[in-house]
Amino acid sequence: QARRLTLQRAGEYREASDKSLQLWAVAPGATPRSLGVLDSASVMRIAAESNALTAAPLLAISLEPKGGVSGEKGPTGPVLFKGALLKTAL
Repeated sequence: QARRLTLQRAGEYREASDKSLQLWAVAPGATPRSLGVLDSASVMRIAAESNALTAAPLLAISLEPKGGVSGEKGPTGPVLFKGALLKTAL
């Protein structure tokens, strides 16, 4: 409803200085859609279009060149993390 995602880093993973982590909405049968590039903060809030999330039961995080990729063709680097999108009221 608020059209934002709250993400919290878990564990000790840190990307190299020449790389970025990029968040993707993954819907069945569709190209993953970029939701943005993640910064190094332990808790992040990012804006997200509700229609990008409605059909996407899964989120994924890929390792990309610094600044991320355009997102039109999906991730170019390896997917490091993936998991179900949990909708909650905060």
